[in-house]
Amino acid sequence: MVNKYFIKNSGVINASGVDLIDFLNRMSTNDFKLLQKDEFRKTVLTTDKGRIVDLINVLNSEKEINILTSTGFQEKIISHLDKYIIMDDVKLEKSKEEYSHFVMSGDNLKNIAKDIFHTEIENNKVYKDDIAGIIFYDNFKIETLNIICKKENEDKVKNLLKDFTEMNCEDYEFFRIKNGLPEGINEFNDQINPMECGLDEFISFKKGCYIGQEVIARLDSQGKRPKQMVIIDSDYEIVTDDKIFDEANKEVGFITSSVNFENKYSALGFIRSVNLDYGKNYNAINKSDSRKIKISKIN
Repeated sequence: MVNKYFIKNSGVINASGVDLIDFLNRMSTNDFKLLQKDEFRKTVLTTDKGRIVDLINVLNSEKEINILTSTGFQEKIISHLDKYIIMDDVKLEKSKEEYSHFVMSGDNLKNIAKDIFHTEIENNKVYKDDIAGIIFYDNFKIETLNIICKKENEDKVKNLLKDFTEMNCEDYEFFRIKNGLPEGINEFNDQINPMECGLDEFISFKKGCYIGQEVIARLDSQGKRPKQMVIIDSDYEIVTDDKIFDEANKEVGFITSSVNFENKYSALGFIRSVNLDYGKNYNAINKSDSRKIKISKIN
């Protein structure tokens, strides 16, 4: 696999306060009780109806805690969490600095990090570098090396990665769609719950209550997922918000993200579980026409 990287504009929130870790434990799906210094943890913020607000990374470095959000989600996240800060000693502030988020995929990522940053990268650990800023290795769906640097250092980091290929937006969208990576407002919104997105590994079913816990626990205990995310391919144009219909011309789902890559169309979408059959034919339909699509399961 060729090593490539993409530069995202992920949001950064500076977080502090003696009650912060306990607060995040009560606000989100993952268990933060054992989170140590120099570790990071993914977790899902959910509404009281169990729908997704965002998938965030909590980066607990030695001197500070940062929350990494989806692009443009900082104010949304702060507004959501502020509603529940009553007596807690918790402070959330959108970073005054602008950051660039390098996402590298490919082979031997830990060795690359060692060669470039002289750092032995371990799972679930977060590292600091004078130029690169924050570094961590992630293996959600696919292995990635993540570098969060100040915008002013972007060219310096690009120079460190000069032997690797930079992806454009279409390259990256194709990469994340084909790897079943939900992201941003298309998949993270109040129409979708974490289990439908395949975020189960970031949900603790043993810890105490959190916002939306009752809904998610009920779905888990009943073994129900109202809909499921699928990968979609087509020889015809498919776009976000297209509806999905089954062979009987019944509406069964919708498309959330799409990309035209090398004259082929790929997308992420959701199909109601009761109508999901990977052996059946489906169509994507907009206001003007119907196009055949092929769906596949996300690993």
